[in-house]
Amino acid sequence: MASEEQLEAWRAVWRADSLLFAHLNNRLRAGAGMTYFEHEVLAALDRAGGRLRMAPLAAELMISRSGATRLVTKLETKDGWVTRATPPTDRRATWAELTPAGRDALAAARPLVDGVVAAFFADHLSPAELRSVARALDRLADANPGSSDTECGL
Repeated sequence: MASEEQLEAWRAVWRADSLLFAHLNNRLRAGAGMTYFEHEVLAALDRAGGRLRMAPLAAELMISRSGATRLVTKLETKDGWVTRATPPTDRRATWAELTPAGRDALAAARPLVDGVVAAFFADHLSPAELRSVARALDRLADANPGSSDTECGL
């Protein structure tokens, strides 16, 4: 059974995460015409050099392969921010690729994300607290890796 201290810490993490997500999602919708999850697809592709196979993209986003496919399809058809490619050397592989329009959309969203992260998170913690929070949450994530039946977000 969880102690009251453990439950209190859990509620604090959940509350902060929920509020930060809502602020970020609302700002991205209003200012960049994208959702938080759409932004995360673009950011994951950017971090990977502009392209990822669909399965690693789903793993990076902690969502199902079908969830990743739905998001990529939406980004491909809605604004042309992502495209899919099948390399001639491996017809079984499908890659999601960031388009120039997707790079532009990600760059336009960057000040919004930076502003929310600063105003609703980083400005309220000291550098030492930020490092401590990052270490603690990384330790939790590392201790609880996702699996094929774990889906975060979609």
